Amino acid sequence: MKSELIKYLTDLVAINSVNPDLSRDGQGERKVAKYVHNFFLGLGIPSEVHTIQDDRCNTTAFLEGNSCDKILLMNGHLDTVGIEGMNDPFILRKDGDRLYGRGTYDMLAGCAVQMGLAKYFSENPCPISLAFSFVADEENLSMGMEYLVQNFLPTLSAKPFLGIFMEPTEEAIGISHKGYTWYELKIKGLAAHGSRPEEGTSAIFPLSSALKELESINRELSQEKPHPYLGNATLHPGLIHGGTAQSVIAAEATLNWERRTLPGESQEKLDTELSRVISAVADAPGNHQVMGKQIYSRPPNEADDEPLIQKLREAAGGQGYNGMSYWADSALASQAGIPSILFGPAGHGAHAIDEWVSESSLLNCYQAMKSFILGFNS
Repeated sequence: MKSELIKYLTDLVAINSVNPDLSRDGQGERKVAKYVHNFFLGLGIPSEVHTIQDDRCNTTAFLEGNSCDKILLMNGHLDTVGIEGMNDPFILRKDGDRLYGRGTYDMLAGCAVQMGLAKYFSENPCPISLAFSFVADEENLSMGMEYLVQNFLPTLSAKPFLGIFMEPTEEAIGISHKGYTWYELKIKGLAAHGSRPEEGTSAIFPLSSALKELESINRELSQEKPHPYLGNATLHPGLIHGGTAQSVIAAEATLNWERRTLPGESQEKLDTELSRVISAVADAPGNHQVMGKQIYSRPPNEADDEPLIQKLREAAGGQGYNGMSYWADSALASQAGIPSILFGPAGHGAHAIDEWVSESSLLNCYQAMKSFILGFNS
């Protein structure tokens, strides 16, 4: 199976699936979605390409096993980040145990594992049913996973008992991951000539009060009791915009920040933090106006240490549980009532120019998943 997995990964990497919302090099997922679709049809497994909009597409397939109502959901995302600064990003290059190329690690290797499992169970009895899913846009707004939850999962004969999202986890079981919330603060002042500041109101000076309050909140978060797998919640300012010229008192300024959230944190807590920042700016000297709001949010995810997850852990060689600092589509499956975890190969360079996945780890993940599924025979 090793040579087949490498072939699947080679083919996936060769197709430009850069997210067009993140890079001018992106062309969407339609071409790679059709490749995966045709692969499943070639195995005799029913499959569909789902157009979300334009060339943004998902692919799904369903293999009915001996138990049609015991369904395992497997998931991978087809989109990758940009290729700026990379040489031959769409050509898989082997160097020892490392397989280089855009998306090898994050997360076309996980998609190749799904394809390997489909090949095996198309030729051998499967004790449970397998829902294969390959989604668009995980690297941006997760429109693919939202579409999957709303339009594919309801068509299944039963709700999947578990979702395994094959993001890279170094072969550990990713039992939890953080969520995130984005905020925007707008300050309005009054423009004036830089030589006559008394005639204007700077919208930029009050930003210092916002930054100081964010720093205080972040310090408080670092002193809270850490999550056993995820550590502490964090926040950081990400963007600052303001002014029109160096010689002009700035009439407008905008600050955007991101808050990384933990399982169990309440919306009330987040709203209080936002109110603190707004108040700090409102109380700063000047005749400025301030408006703040939450502009986007994705939830954290956490799965219970239940027997099924312990079973996967055993199949994976007794690896430990890990928390993932990054967000993943698994949170949306959990919101839909499907306990979901992350499990995938080792490697390096997610979103970096030297991205690679371990060949041996790729095979290990395939073997672990196959053993986990075959374990339902007992």
